[in-house]
Amino acid sequence: MRALLRRILGRQSYDPYRAVAKSDNIRMGRSQLGHDFRVRFDRPHEGIALEIGDRCVLSNEFVFESAGGKVTLGDGVFINSGTKVISRSSIDIGNGVMISWGCLIYDHDSHSVSYLDRIADHNQVLIDFPRGNMIANKDWSKVAAAPIRICEYAWLGFDVVVLKGVTIGEGAIVGARAVVTKDIPPWAIAAGNPARVVKEMPLELRKS
Repeated sequence: MRALLRRILGRQSYDPYRAVAKSDNIRMGRSQLGHDFRVRFDRPHEGIALEIGDRCVLSNEFVFESAGGKVTLGDGVFINSGTKVISRSSIDIGNGVMISWGCLIYDHDSHSVSYLDRIADHNQVLIDFPRGNMIANKDWSKVAAAPIRICEYAWLGFDVVVLKGVTIGEGAIVGARAVVTKDIPPWAIAAGNPARVVKEMPLELRKS
């Protein structure tokens, strides 16, 4: 299994940041990894960053921009290509979750709300960019982050965006290109920007 991970992670040469992913940061059950599967570490990570359960099928990219962050996947998770899961807090994806292509799951704001902090970020990028990793020395202490939870059997349509601090309830469905900024109740169907509940699943289609 470790040899397989090294082979998959070795395909990262396309990455302009030239991040080095270590299989010591990944724990994986008996799952299938597609050709587009990637894991990117922009800084050395402490401990296990990514836990993958059994019977998952993954063709997406996981990104860890800071030394923190953790992503946990249950069993039977499907994530299609073009989806990015980006963590510096925590992202928990439950059993049987289905995530379509082109989604973005992002548990932090990337920048401070203060324009002065953003100027400082940019000035640091000007220093770090020629060295190959433009966020190598980014100050993450001023960036808001909060955990994301996607509960069992939820389904995200294509191009859905899930922002920090959100819980998507068990069996919920989020329609294509929705932007989830607030919690979605279990067995609800949500759509739009921002995503709002538009209907509820019939009782006979819910997990008993």
